[in-house]
Amino acid sequence: MSSFPARGIRFALLSTLVLAPTLHQAAHAAPPSSLYGIAWEDTFTGAAVDETRWYFRRDAKLKSFQKKENAVIVNDQLNILLKNETNVVDGITYNYTGGGVISKQQFGYGYFEVQARTTSNPGWHSAFWMMAGDGHDTYAAGRWLEIDQFEIETGAPKVIQSGLNIWDGVEDGASLGAPRCPNKILTTSSADDLHTYGADWREGAIDYYFDGVKYCTVAYPTNTYRQDPVNIWLTIIANGAQVVTGGTPQIFDSVRFYKRDQYIMNDRPYGYSESGGGWADSTLTGFGKIPQRYSCTPGDTATFAPGFNQSGNYQVYIYKVVHPNADTQAEITVHGATSTSTTSVNFTTGSSGWIDLGQFYFNYGNSGTAQYVKNTVRSGCQRSGAVKFVRVP
Repeated sequence: MSSFPARGIRFALLSTLVLAPTLHQAAHAAPPSSLYGIAWEDTFTGAAVDETRWYFRRDAKLKSFQKKENAVIVNDQLNILLKNETNVVDGITYNYTGGGVISKQQFGYGYFEVQARTTSNPGWHSAFWMMAGDGHDTYAAGRWLEIDQFEIETGAPKVIQSGLNIWDGVEDGASLGAPRCPNKILTTSSADDLHTYGADWREGAIDYYFDGVKYCTVAYPTNTYRQDPVNIWLTIIANGAQVVTGGTPQIFDSVRFYKRDQYIMNDRPYGYSESGGGWADSTLTGFGKIPQRYSCTPGDTATFAPGFNQSGNYQVYIYKVVHPNADTQAEITVHGATSTSTTSVNFTTGSSGWIDLGQFYFNYGNSGTAQYVKNTVRSGCQRSGAVKFVRVP
């Protein structure tokens, strides 16, 4: 798959928009349980795509060149316009233009949801998917996981293709596998009305939902594949024996991301910080095949402070990477909203895995270092990788 921006609508384009039907927002499906809370959303209000939140798909792939100008907001919905336009890219002629948007924010474990209505035009590949990238190329470096919530060939609008593509993280790199769901066959066309499509990425697997009902689970083992964050892609490109334009656009009504648990890893651009001058990259990997950071300097600290999208009780764990030269007296402090606890952990014994630090209450909000887990080096080399906060009733 692949992906994006838009402004400046001419009269001809405006005429196309007027012909598109107005669709009322359908009630979105609930996340998998009441323990999930909304963490991010866009309901596409305003005059244009919010460029502080979205990149635009701008690659050439299959039969179309993707244009920023094709992604527009109409009646509080994202419309992707499909046009018969000729562009020559790297010596190849593309006779159609599609488009899409990609979130600037990246996401880890949680429930991804979109309301969408596919175009009535046959010959297009419509998709709601998650993968690292900014839309300039679908084969960019840094992509490890591709979650395809739906891929719909608009000539077969009752067939949803779902599943994973697993990559090696290298630009133009190789696939490591593509575990897929059996095709989901709808009773009505995906072009007839808005439907709600969801994917719950949790530790070890991804669950797939259609209109609130789970229809597939695909394993994504943490000890086999990297668990790096992904961007949200809402896209459509030409991909049919006969490509048709002039009908309804591709419509995305609203997109949301819910979280139940908080995972902070040392490769994330948020929630993780270090103090002291001894930290360096480790050759060892930890949870989710993520490379570790390490320090052998007493007093150095690594802090995991996620901020919480909902108040409540969380079971707290730190990932232990066992090694002969590791810290024998690592000091792990959990600072919750109402209590604080410190545990000494020997990282030279036992087996690598999650260590339970107890249950704590955390308040909603980006509290910086007011609520955290702090890992302090005391005796030996401390490896810092991951902390999780698992929401409990």
